[in-house]
Amino acid sequence: MAKVIWILVNCNSFKEAENIGRKILKKRLASCFDIIPRYAAFYFWPPKSGKIEKSKGGTLVLETFKKKYNLIAKEIKKTHSDKLPFIGFIEIKGIVKDYINWMEGEIKK
Repeated sequence: MAKVIWILVNCNSFKEAENIGRKILKKRLASCFDIIPRYAAFYFWPPKSGKIEKSKGGTLVLETFKKKYNLIAKEIKKTHSDKLPFIGFIEIKGIVKDYINWMEGEIKK
C-alpha cells in the first residue's frame, strides 16, 4: 500500500500558504491541503547572529504520497518567500483503504 504523508510547510502568511497549496493541487501532486494558523514562531535569524526573530503566518499541510515528496519540495522552494523555508513530512498510518483509493484517483501517477 502507498505510504501517505503530510508535508508541513511554514509560511509567512495565509495567502502564501494558499498560493503554494493551490499550485501543488493544480499540478495534481497532492489530494488536498489545509492551512493551520500560527500564532507566533520564534527562531534565530540571520544564521549565527544570536538574534531572535518573531513571525506569524500559517502552516501548510499537504496530503500526498511519500513518492511525491522530493518533487513537491522542489516546487515549494520555487514559490516560497523564505530563502530557507521549513519543509518536512510526517508519515500517516491507519488510513482506510477507501480514502487511499480516492487519493490515488486524484494524484497524478
